[in-house]
Amino acid sequence: MLYSFNVAKPVADQALPEDTLSTRQDALLWTLVWAVLGAGVFLRLFHYFDNRSLWVDEIYLMTSVLKMGFLELTTPALDYQQKAPIGFLWLVKASALLFGIGEKSLRLVPLLAGLASLIVFLPVARFFLKPLGVLVAMGVLAFAPPLVYHAVEAKQYGMEMFTTILSLYLYTVYHKRFDYRSLLMWGFWGALILWFSYASIFVLVGIAGGVSLYFLIKKQWTPLLRSMIPFSLWAVSFLLNYFLFTHKHAEQEWLVAWFRVREGFFPIPFYSLAGIKWIFQSLYRTLEYPLGVMWNAEPFNTIENGPIRVMLKMPLFMFGFWALGLLYFMRRNLKVFFILLFPLLLTLAATLLEFYPYYERLLVFLAPLPILLIAKGCERFTSFFAKGAKWRYIFPLIVLFWPMWSSAKQLVNPKLFGDYKYSNYREALLYVHEHYQEGDIVYVYWNIEHAYHYYKKAYGLTYEMVELTDRKHTVSNKEEYMASYAPQFAAAQGKQRVWFIYERFLMLNIGDYDNDPAWYHAEDVKGGQAPLQKFRSMGRELESHLYPNAGVSLFDLQQPPAPASGAAAPAL
Repeated sequence: MLYSFNVAKPVADQALPEDTLSTRQDALLWTLVWAVLGAGVFLRLFHYFDNRSLWVDEIYLMTSVLKMGFLELTTPALDYQQKAPIGFLWLVKASALLFGIGEKSLRLVPLLAGLASLIVFLPVARFFLKPLGVLVAMGVLAFAPPLVYHAVEAKQYGMEMFTTILSLYLYTVYHKRFDYRSLLMWGFWGALILWFSYASIFVLVGIAGGVSLYFLIKKQWTPLLRSMIPFSLWAVSFLLNYFLFTHKHAEQEWLVAWFRVREGFFPIPFYSLAGIKWIFQSLYRTLEYPLGVMWNAEPFNTIENGPIRVMLKMPLFMFGFWALGLLYFMRRNLKVFFILLFPLLLTLAATLLEFYPYYERLLVFLAPLPILLIAKGCERFTSFFAKGAKWRYIFPLIVLFWPMWSSAKQLVNPKLFGDYKYSNYREALLYVHEHYQEGDIVYVYWNIEHAYHYYKKAYGLTYEMVELTDRKHTVSNKEEYMASYAPQFAAAQGKQRVWFIYERFLMLNIGDYDNDPAWYHAEDVKGGQAPLQKFRSMGRELESHLYPNAGVSLFDLQQPPAPASGAAAPAL
């Protein structure tokens, strides 16, 4: 059976033979592996049923899923210039039709992909690793907060990680099978994967390139030629998908510029000292996101000495295990070395050409590969010490401590889940819904209108809104900007109750370049501050509620403004 393992009967602790000791330790490790898998399932289900509000990127994509039919979703004209693989869009559309348009329905497909990732990763880890390495690999996948988050986010990144794991699993099943039926099945499943993940092309080409190069080096011509059967099917599937769908989603220049500012692409020239520095910094950031293994404890972040601050986050251990894992496979299994390394190299090559950014959530698909290498390195390093030395398990704990600690904190306080992606749109909009009175006017700033439209449909909001549309590119300063809203403000004059809902931190609209226009990004303008101050000058502010990323204020414009006190509303 796929997951079977033998558990030794308990024996006395003293004077254990080496083989008996190994058997008992392996039995304990496998028990811990199953416990970790169960914990990973629990974490994903907990945050799924916690049912937090959708955040901006989720709503941007789900808007098209909800309003378009299956055929319309094949077009490049998704709302808010969004992109996602057609297979993923169709699955989420089917979920919405079957189960409604609530948050849990829209996150069901990512959740299933996240649970499947845990299950399928176990045989993958068992193929590449020994029991201790399996425990480390499963622990990182199960507990790393970014990977848990993307398993319950209404975006495609969790699905993309699942396709990577599934691609590795197919390799473990078919890499030594050269009968035509097996080769065709490998080709079929790999070809199908490409319709559910853009980034899977890096993984499948990495596998194809690694296997082919290995057979070339070994001069094994028959396996090489037969392997062209599945690899050719992958190529045909990719080209078909590309010319039917993907090529229509040409990368917008503003988005390329957005990633340039955030160092998502190689600096130019890439062979410079800055380019070498960028590689190390990018790999360092990979340990933080999506792997989540860096020790980001608050005391470390406040240390002024930069090198010491970095060292306390344990990057040397992580990089050391990563390198040791690569070295082990390079010496012991060249084929595996290639297939675990090539997808990363291909991603970096695409980054160099500015085809694919090396940035945060776009790297979730890569996570299983460094996880396997770090786990192998940790496994090998631990094996250098005597099997009876229990302190040697401190090294796996170094890898697993921060993911476990962070996930535990997010269980206690779910508002920490997702970090800056944790949203309170729903709470803000429903607060107005619950306290709305006949005759109230509700103004919605442009940077939260996407949330209003979704939650009006999903939760039946009874109030209509007056949108303060995005006009920052049609004027040249704050005064002109506020003057452009004069008709909207005039309609509220003299009203007893006026609501204003805004996003506190979202300054860039789709298509905007950073800091453009510069005047809009001034402290007293961004995030809805200028309209908020205008309402405060028109009447008395009765209520003010600050959520982590949203704000709600209620005004009585028949009363004079309150004297300035300088006190801020409490954050909720």
